Amino acid sequence: MPQYTVTFAEPHSLTDGDDETMQVTGYEDVGSMYILELLNGETRSVGKQLVDDITETDD
Repeated sequence: MPQYTVTFAEPHSLTDGDDETMQVTGYEDVGSMYILELLNGETRSVGKQLVDDITETDD
């Protein structure tokens, strides 16, 4: 199953406020937001303006 690296424009609360990147298992583009599937199975939504990039990573 692919994983993705989310790169935020600046450190985000989902990264404990310290990092600009985090790993997710998936995401959905829902217009002005992304719904992120976190590694622990939970989902969180974030505004697209907070995200610089989402790239697929090799695991």
